[in-house]
Amino acid sequence: MRFLIVDDDESIILFLRTLLSAYAECLTVGSGPEAILAFEAALEENRPFTAVFMDILLPGIDGNEVVQALRRMEENHAHTIEPFKLLMISVLTDTRNVSESFFHGRADAYLPKPLRRETLLAKLTSLGLINDPLLAH
Repeated sequence: MRFLIVDDDESIILFLRTLLSAYAECLTVGSGPEAILAFEAALEENRPFTAVFMDILLPGIDGNEVVQALRRMEENHAHTIEPFKLLMISVLTDTRNVSESFFHGRADAYLPKPLRRETLLAKLTSLGLINDPLLAH
């Protein structure tokens, strides 16, 4: 299992990488263009990402635009890969951004910052990305 973490905040990257590396191989990038290149390389290597953790507020291309590019690449490989789980992470909780993430990006979850360990692990468990017996209800 492979996770792509996209955020320009080094503390968020450190938090997610530390927490998630127990469950999957994690690649972290700090911008939209880096995310697109990493996703493309993963497809070319036939090692697609199982999940993408995407910040909305990124320098240059925002997270919602990056997700659109990733979904287009995914559709071009639909015959060989499963769709990735998309977890949007952001300080933005307004209706427009949340709606865009779910309806246009086909997000599986929207996690507001600051991220909380228990909330994140519970969401990953509910999405079937991790099996954490302590969080099973």
